[in-house]
Amino acid sequence: MNKQLATRLPHLSAAQIQAGERIVALIVIALIAVLSLVNLPYAPRTWFDEGSHLHVPETLVRYGVYADISSEGFRYFGPTIGVGPTVMLPIALVFAIGGVDLLLARLVIVVYFVVALWLFYRLAYRLHGGRLALLTVLLLLASRTRGFEGMVEYGRQVLGEVPGLAWLGAGLLAYISAIQQPARRRRYAILAGIGFGLALITKNQFALIVAPGLALLALIDWRYARVGDWWLRLAPPLIAGSMFAGWLLIMLAFLGPADFGANLLKTRQAAGGAIFVFDLEASARAMRYLAQVYGGLLVPALGYSLWRCRRGGVAAFAELVPTLLAVLWIGWYLVSLGWPRYAFPAVALGAPAVARMIGDLIGWLWRRRQPLLVGAVTAYLALVVGFALHRTTQVVFSPDDSPQRMAAFLNQQVPDQLVIETWEPELAIFTDHTYHYVPTELLDGAVRHAWLGGPPVAYDGLSTQPPYVLTGPFSSYTGIYDLDVLTAEYHPVHTVGPYTLWQRVVPAEQ
Repeated sequence: MNKQLATRLPHLSAAQIQAGERIVALIVIALIAVLSLVNLPYAPRTWFDEGSHLHVPETLVRYGVYADISSEGFRYFGPTIGVGPTVMLPIALVFAIGGVDLLLARLVIVVYFVVALWLFYRLAYRLHGGRLALLTVLLLLASRTRGFEGMVEYGRQVLGEVPGLAWLGAGLLAYISAIQQPARRRRYAILAGIGFGLALITKNQFALIVAPGLALLALIDWRYARVGDWWLRLAPPLIAGSMFAGWLLIMLAFLGPADFGANLLKTRQAAGGAIFVFDLEASARAMRYLAQVYGGLLVPALGYSLWRCRRGGVAAFAELVPTLLAVLWIGWYLVSLGWPRYAFPAVALGAPAVARMIGDLIGWLWRRRQPLLVGAVTAYLALVVGFALHRTTQVVFSPDDSPQRMAAFLNQQVPDQLVIETWEPELAIFTDHTYHYVPTELLDGAVRHAWLGGPPVAYDGLSTQPPYVLTGPFSSYTGIYDLDVLTAEYHPVHTVGPYTLWQRVVPAEQ
């Protein structure tokens, strides 16, 4: 590819082009370091999902139980199912060594973030070469839209998306290596199955796409492509499916006092309603988000990649692997609740296709001696990347320590033994207070009410007359607490940013 570029730009030598590429690579590496580490404990501000996930490693370290926790005892649902041990156990390990600390937990995710970028660089390198692999990484860093987070933001929080993507990248890299290297196919097929299996364990929603995606790839190879063998077709899905099923059985059958059926029912109540919604408003929101990703280039690039794959052969089938998974992911996203986080894996999987489409378009225009159009495409790409990175740097360089400051007030002013009613689980990482949280089974209904305008969720948490209530971003978003009761029976004690601590003023006998 460097020789081709040198013939198109005769005034530059191959050595100069290589030197320029090295400089760009160093700039991207420096950008990764800055975007992943600056203000790490405070940007983005920690929130409900992250706090909920952190309960599991914290509870494991403090009590030796793999579970969520509330004032009434352990909870074996929600975060224990949504994000797997590939995230929880490394964080528990760093907690055991260095203490319970948000910075340490986020550093674990940053490691996953860097590994995921490297794996996707290697994946794009195998598919499209070095320059487009570098562009793929740059696109991943610029995957943010105007209103929604991208890979950098997800890679700075204790969420399952980026760790799951890292394991998915490992599985894809091994799968494509198995396609391209028949002599080592059996070894790579097994490694691919393990990588995919760890991705499913890390983020169980991945099973909705990866499992049928692998089955469809096997069918396409058997009936049309014929570039693999039965090791490639069967080993990855069977190994991945067995790993996921094994972990799910362990969680549902052995980690809790209830029987398997009760555990399964509560798990479905907690999250099942967001998986398949088929709501026109949610689908419209999903399409508006997709139209913004990579400046609107994601969907056209996936279509272009599918068109390229029609030619058949090893290279085409290898390119089809991430593209097909991305297309399936988008198809599911359009009928789900429509949260942009649901589409994030498709955004990442589509980055190599976007890089390839841009590279081919610029090359085609250059061969037709259209330097003005080449400049226009390059300028549009620079605008898209620059805008996304600008929005991301605004987040990174705008730290918000309001959870830490509210926690400091609680530590100073509220006795540890008093129960605090709240739905802001992120505060538990900073204090040792006893919190009572809204039951996990109400999460799906509360979010559907806030996101789609569905019926409100009935919750009588204030009827127990807790001495303190802590409201914040998530309880305000879901409207879980009755404001009439709250304002009548409690008065605000302290407010920090979006958080307010309320103390009961009506005597219990009234």
